[in-house]
Amino acid sequence: MAKYSVENGVAVIAVDNPPMNALSHHVRKSLLKYLKEAESDVKVSSIVLCGDGRTFPVGADIKEFHKSVSKLGPTILDIVDALEKSKKPTIAAIHGNALGGGLEIALGCHYRIAMTNSKVGLPEVKLGILPGAGGTQRLPRVIGLDNAMQWIAYGGHHSAGDGASLGLIDRVVPQGGNIREHAILFAKASVGKGLSQRRLSNISVPDAAKVESLMAKHLKQVSKKSRGALAPIVCLQVIKSSALLSYQEGLESERQGMFTLLASSQSRAQIYSFFAERQVSKWSVPGVTNYQNAVPMKVKAVGVVGLGTMGRGIAICCLRAGKITHVLEMNTKAQTAGVKYIRGYIETMRKRKQINDQQSSMMNDALIPVDNYNGLKNVDLVIEAVFESMKIKKEIFEKLDKVCKPSAILASNTSTLNIDEMASVTKRPQKVAGMHFFAPAHIMMLLENIRGEKSSPETIATIMDLGKQMRKTTVLVGNCNGFVGNRMFAYYTAESSFLLEEGAYPKQVDDVLLDYGFAMGRFQVGDLSGTDIGYKIRRERGLTVKQQPVGTPERKRGDRRYCPLDDFLYEKGRYGLKTGKGWYKYEGNRTPIPDPEVRKMIDDFRKRHNINPRHISPEETLQRMIFPLVNEGFNVLDEGIAANPWDIDMIFQHGYAWPRHTGGPMYYAYTIGLPQVLKVIEERWKSAGVSEPHWKPSKMLTWLVEHHGNPDINDWIKLYKERNAQPISNL
Repeated sequence: MAKYSVENGVAVIAVDNPPMNALSHHVRKSLLKYLKEAESDVKVSSIVLCGDGRTFPVGADIKEFHKSVSKLGPTILDIVDALEKSKKPTIAAIHGNALGGGLEIALGCHYRIAMTNSKVGLPEVKLGILPGAGGTQRLPRVIGLDNAMQWIAYGGHHSAGDGASLGLIDRVVPQGGNIREHAILFAKASVGKGLSQRRLSNISVPDAAKVESLMAKHLKQVSKKSRGALAPIVCLQVIKSSALLSYQEGLESERQGMFTLLASSQSRAQIYSFFAERQVSKWSVPGVTNYQNAVPMKVKAVGVVGLGTMGRGIAICCLRAGKITHVLEMNTKAQTAGVKYIRGYIETMRKRKQINDQQSSMMNDALIPVDNYNGLKNVDLVIEAVFESMKIKKEIFEKLDKVCKPSAILASNTSTLNIDEMASVTKRPQKVAGMHFFAPAHIMMLLENIRGEKSSPETIATIMDLGKQMRKTTVLVGNCNGFVGNRMFAYYTAESSFLLEEGAYPKQVDDVLLDYGFAMGRFQVGDLSGTDIGYKIRRERGLTVKQQPVGTPERKRGDRRYCPLDDFLYEKGRYGLKTGKGWYKYEGNRTPIPDPEVRKMIDDFRKRHNINPRHISPEETLQRMIFPLVNEGFNVLDEGIAANPWDIDMIFQHGYAWPRHTGGPMYYAYTIGLPQVLKVIEERWKSAGVSEPHWKPSKMLTWLVEHHGNPDINDWIKLYKERNAQPISNL
């Protein structure tokens, strides 16, 4: 609802719909009611619109999207129009955030003032839609077409200062000021001034003459940054109409654009993603603990073992979270280089104004290099980040167990290895867990936390809380080889290599993935990460060509199909971008160039094994890459390694750059239809057989299709659990 009061001739309408003051239907009704009351009250000379509590209205109620209630009058556009048409000055008083529908309401006001720490923006594109209450038409009229395209097509949040510099914000209120009092004074001062040019629908777009060149510029940028996404392109097309059409005609363009986007599967996928990001923090281990009743221990000091690429990034995450961070690297040269990198990154953040001078000084003071394990004896939590070798990790855990205080949590950054095996060499298995960061750790948003068999509720709660403090998308998973992300992703990479054997080349595979929406193809990613990483993991497992007994078939490991092309690439010294050649070659930049040497390596391999290359369609390529990954996702759910499908989807969106507009692998399967996905998997399993076990249809997927067809993704776990009396997992 909204609250109404009159103070010194100024009507103050305060939205009161905690926690975020969303513009739900009942809020819109009361807003319009009080606007009419203020308009008709002869004692009222001006009107202030503000938010009660923590923020100005942040936007529309997302729960109403795709529901008929969102269309019930008054709409947000009705409120915006009423504010603009008012004969009395209307002032938006912004504290907290004014985003989406919140900013559109502010744009309807004749004036806008904001606290210096407020954020404004139109981020609807991130939900697969566009600003639907006149934002695409009003914003270009006040900040210009170029800026409006930038703001709307990318959906960023902008400071009040940035808004003021563009003419969007009329006054910035200093920190500590009372926004309501400032707004009332501003409102009284605005009485008697002409309002015609303050009504944004009356004015023209200032840089309309540049519309074609600006459109071309932004189309090029979004096509590269948001491959396959419909919303950014529709946003640009509708914004373009603000420069070419009248305001009312532009509104019709906006309405049609919104209908197009709401009818698309992409908007549903992105709204699903929005809620999924909030659901992953509500973790649970049924019968053991959950996010509501487990209490995390306080972590003031953290230890990081290893200062390679991962260790450096993890240390930066800890420092940004305000932790005293002890870094241990036994190699003196490596420690010096690691500490230098971390301090250099802190300075870079300061120069970019991501942190202030005081924060920079505090982070530098909190970074404590140590040269032996005793230097970690007083930390609350240690994160081991050394090479992916069980032997080395167990040796480190034994040492940590001896020197660290009994209450300290011992965590491993392992990406694949058994957490319980590491815990077995300690006297504190209840204090052992996995914290799998994704490279580069200080940039990637995902933290995949692994609970061991004996991990205590306090340990689980602590690592989940630490991820939250690091501002990571933090997902709790069970313990198995590769956990969730890498276990599933292994079949994605395996199939890409099999496609090369059968007739495809790296660019052909990557182009299909780029068209799907990935920012980079599988082989481009391999080059960026380094082909040596995968080789070392395969060597740890005894899989590489050089490790096999004489007479072992190149394309078999036991009874399983194996492609050695990745091994051959490594043996040729082609480690990827860092060596200037991998699956592609690189000539002074990161642009991948198909390399005849790689093509010859693949052709020679096919000839040696009498493989007749065949044409592989884009459709088959996409199915071969994604469907086994989805199939394994259902196995992960069945075993209780992941609690629900959205946990999996968030892991892939934030850890593997899965295109957000598809929702993630599990949501994509739901969009395609589980029966169709199962049909392809069954056909492939029939032709591939036991040598490719990742094509064996998941029991869970098969059961859901046989009994429910294509049930709603939110019901998968519930339906599968109800098939018998026992839950399918301990998670």
